[in-house]
Amino acid sequence: MYYNHNIRTSLQEWKGRLYKATNEQFGHQLKYCINNIEKNKLLFSLISDSIIQYPFSQEQLKEMGDNDYGAPDLSFEDEVQHASYCYQFLKYFIQEYKDYNLHHYTNFHGGNFEETKKNVIEELITPLFYYLHDKLDKSNSIVYLLEKYKRRTEWFTYKDLLKEYQNATKSYEQIFEDDLRLFLFDQGIDYPFSTPKSTSGRGDIIGAIETDDPLIIEIKVLDKDKSYGKQRVIDGFSQIIKYTNDYSKDLGYLVIFNTDNIEIEFVLNEKNNLFPPMISFNNKTYFIVVINLHTGISASKIGTTEVLTINETELTK
Repeated sequence: MYYNHNIRTSLQEWKGRLYKATNEQFGHQLKYCINNIEKNKLLFSLISDSIIQYPFSQEQLKEMGDNDYGAPDLSFEDEVQHASYCYQFLKYFIQEYKDYNLHHYTNFHGGNFEETKKNVIEELITPLFYYLHDKLDKSNSIVYLLEKYKRRTEWFTYKDLLKEYQNATKSYEQIFEDDLRLFLFDQGIDYPFSTPKSTSGRGDIIGAIETDDPLIIEIKVLDKDKSYGKQRVIDGFSQIIKYTNDYSKDLGYLVIFNTDNIEIEFVLNEKNNLFPPMISFNNKTYFIVVINLHTGISASKIGTTEVLTINETELTK
């Protein structure tokens, strides 16, 4: 089950509670909604990214707040700027008046409570949630494709891919990189070919680099025969952090091709049983996908399962 699906469901529930709130409950539900967004590391990282891109000064927010119900007259460059404004204005207004009962103020005044409540939600909550849903959709579609690739490889193509890797004499990771690139292209990811040089080096797959939302994937191989062990994974995570910083993106993906007959266990600060493992670090989100290439061994011949444990502190130190 996808982590993002749970978040989308939560967003819908929080917004639904606002619409259903009574005059006495609305301020409490608004506080509940904002607090939950800020406590969720993925959502808050997306909001923080919009604020970095489009900051508003206290003077700008005050001027906007002084205009009664002025939001419909405002124009924005894109949904990112609109979401940034909505969140920053909410925080400014609540801090300025020390009150979550926005429906008590003339800024959003309607003919009655229901109209005023709708004005608050439609002008400040809805654009913010549209932005969050859109960002979640994009990350979720990539997660879906990576899971599909994982199943495709582990179920059908692992023998040929592993054989090609074992017969190679150089550029080992390139074999897996090319295979993943071809799959992404077949699935509709345009131009997943670029490896542009950044200040941190060259990423493995920096797809759609010509767009505002490049895809950043780093590939690493786990192979004890080549001394590609835990440190290889740790180094890969460090690289993906650097690339997301270089390209000012809030999402990155680390894909690990496990050629050893072992299980990789990620011990994360936030425990969940969802696919794939997700780490929030420095207001950015990173997904880790493991492709196991030793999947054809009979269960009766496996013996004791060897486990490689990697802690979140090891990845983010």
